[in-house]
Amino acid sequence: MRWVNQRVRGFENHLGLSLLACVAAKVLYNGDQVLRFTCEDLATRELLRLVGQQHQLKFWREPERMVGPVDMHVPAHKVTELKQLLQQYGIEYDVMIDDVQEVIDAQVTPRLPQLSLAEFDYNKYHTFQEIDKWVTDYTTAHKEHLTKMKVGVTYQNTTFHAVKISTGGSMKPAFAIDCGIHADEWIGPATCIHVIKNLTQHIGSVTNVGKILESVDFYFIPSANPDGYNYTWTKNRMWRKTRSPTSGGCFGVDPNRNWDINWSGPGASSDPCNDDYYGPHVWSEANVRSQRDFVNGIPNLHAYIDVHSYSQLWMFPYSYTFKLAEDYHLLSTIANQSVAAIKDVHGKVYTPGPISKTIYIASGSTADYFYVHDKLKCVFAAELRDTGKHGMLLPESEIQPTAEETFAGLMVIADHVMNGSCM
Repeated sequence: MRWVNQRVRGFENHLGLSLLACVAAKVLYNGDQVLRFTCEDLATRELLRLVGQQHQLKFWREPERMVGPVDMHVPAHKVTELKQLLQQYGIEYDVMIDDVQEVIDAQVTPRLPQLSLAEFDYNKYHTFQEIDKWVTDYTTAHKEHLTKMKVGVTYQNTTFHAVKISTGGSMKPAFAIDCGIHADEWIGPATCIHVIKNLTQHIGSVTNVGKILESVDFYFIPSANPDGYNYTWTKNRMWRKTRSPTSGGCFGVDPNRNWDINWSGPGASSDPCNDDYYGPHVWSEANVRSQRDFVNGIPNLHAYIDVHSYSQLWMFPYSYTFKLAEDYHLLSTIANQSVAAIKDVHGKVYTPGPISKTIYIASGSTADYFYVHDKLKCVFAAELRDTGKHGMLLPESEIQPTAEETFAGLMVIADHVMNGSCM
């Protein structure tokens, strides 16, 4: 959003620092607050939307959502004015985060770069450089069953990769997982890495996961928006989009609104400065085109999931319309089984359902594209932890439990791929 550019400071490129920490970011959020509104009536939600639009505020949970609270990020210089306005309208709220910068600073423990398997800590957040180096080293260490694959390049000419896990054989059904398409959702890439490691450790085991691995090939894109993700480490922790220049002095396109499925329709913005900007044209983003071509090239693909945060949701198409998907009953069955498996791990409750009815209408999305274009039956979109205490700024202590419960949900989908339900 435009207002984030009002508070900047000099910075050093994180690759030249001896320690990695989010305090190296350029944009500071000292005194910013996140306000939570528990309103359920549409009139109040619409009023919040208009207030946010007028004051150029960023929503962490949008008023367009079908259910649940609204979370509004208010910059420090607007907190007093905004609270007075809310009081004037009689709108009640709670302060969910009292100082956004304090939570940002607490999210990552300062440390040395981790550029080898021996140094890599799976319960830390990592830069894209560290993630990509881990992909190279980990696939090399397990080259009998893991393969590093080039997905493509980004606008900033960053090459990004996928990990294929296969125990051999030809034309096995495949399951593809992408994480981190929205740059500020750090728990996604961290979870993808955990899941890759967990699957690798199950190869050859006499377990249901071992059985799945004998029957299903897995493809992971751990970080699907490298330019944006890099930017969250070096300049603006809360950046969401890509980094291509647009218009009006703004940058970036929402990579989950740039797909050729009802592109530029409801739930996407024509404003280049908006976080939901759908782009100057369909497929405008290099990383989106790369992801499309890579996934379309996966042989015998039977299932796909796009992993996000936050809100604890396990969803499926459609996102661009309230119409029920042709495979609604199958998708609903799998989603319900997934959230049950997730709850069994750490007791966390996830909500299943169609994207449009569970979160909001969104045109040009990854999930809808693969469901409609590739005619995949089993397509999902997940929103991981939490439900708002930390939001996008989930602490590192939450990485492992989030990954463990996500693994359980993913294995439910994989089990359906194995037994032929997704054909």
